[in-house]
Amino acid sequence: MLIAHLSDLHLDTSRRSGERAERVIDHVRALSPRPDLVLVTGDVADHGAPEEYDQAAALLAGLDAHLVPGNHDRRPTMRAALGLRGDGPITRRIEVGRTVVVLADSHVPGHDHGKLAPESVALIEDAAAERRPLVVALHHPPMAIGSGLIDPIRLLDPEPLLAPLRAHEAPRVVLCGHAHTALGADVGGVPVRIAPGVASTLRLPYEPEPDSLDGQAPPGLALHHLDEGSGELHTHVRALTASPGP
Repeated sequence: MLIAHLSDLHLDTSRRSGERAERVIDHVRALSPRPDLVLVTGDVADHGAPEEYDQAAALLAGLDAHLVPGNHDRRPTMRAALGLRGDGPITRRIEVGRTVVVLADSHVPGHDHGKLAPESVALIEDAAAERRPLVVALHHPPMAIGSGLIDPIRLLDPEPLLAPLRAHEAPRVVLCGHAHTALGADVGGVPVRIAPGVASTLRLPYEPEPDSLDGQAPPGLALHHLDEGSGELHTHVRALTASPGP
């Protein structure tokens, strides 16, 4: 299965944020065949305002994209934008071919770090008990990445996520965002992939202006190909100019 993985759009109704997101989304629209799954792993909106989710809906129209909340999102507004009732965590299970996809909520209201909602933990545990390929999508990465900016606000208690996946006997992968840098890691035997940021890119500790966000770097996305039989996972990262060029 082919997964188009976007993260950290930080839409704020400005022309800049819209153009960066549009460039990435246009790349997804041009894929042939179309992805089996389109994921946006959080920080869809920059301030959690209704008009920011309206902007996201217009940009993503027709793609059947699946969204999870990030620390910049706001649950009540995002739930309304997604047409969901109630006010609880935005946690869902979908199925794509043979694969189970858990859309997990790691948003902690009023804070930037992540913690899995109990509803998310329950869905992950139930899905991990099945002998089917499993994708878990959430915003916060379940490990340190070596950044003084991101590491204090990662998923601070990753075991409720990782423990069921370590015991899972079928292919599985964790897809997340938040770090604004493309990264692939094996965390205790569980493959984790972080998508690049659409809005900006993290400067690493050994780069100029360390542990800051570069808003001039090209927006990007990750394309994951998961073999549902063998579990083989290939990830490609695309960095795109903010507007089409020659």
